[in-house]
Amino acid sequence: MDEQATVRRVKAFFKDDYKRLKLLADAPTLQSVSYDRPKVTASRNNYVEDLAIKRTDAQNKLELVNYAIGCLGEVERMVLDAKAIKGLINWQVEELTGYGSSRVYELQKSACLNFAKTLAMISDIDLIIK
Repeated sequence: MDEQATVRRVKAFFKDDYKRLKLLADAPTLQSVSYDRPKVTASRNNYVEDLAIKRTDAQNKLELVNYAIGCLGEVERMVLDAKAIKGLINWQVEELTGYGSSRVYELQKSACLNFAKTLAMISDIDLIIK
């Protein structure tokens, strides 16, 4: 396993994909569909159905991601949450954990690697670079 590349991929996942999953999973559901108006396009695609499927898929993936985070040790989970999810800067994480900068860096690396391994085992989301 290429540890540095895997850590970078996990960080990128939280920066982009995780936020997108949260937005889609938290999107409001449609209450009802009105069939009163005539069809505007001749498209066979059902936008409402596609959106509902994407939303459900995002919720399922987010649940797996949260489970993988929950499998980390307490300090690793705290560091991953602070750095990758909340976007805190190093001195804030150091203050939060009580560890110095080099230990926080080690914990973040370890958390990213353990998260990627767990997520690959329980889902089709594979962040591991070989």
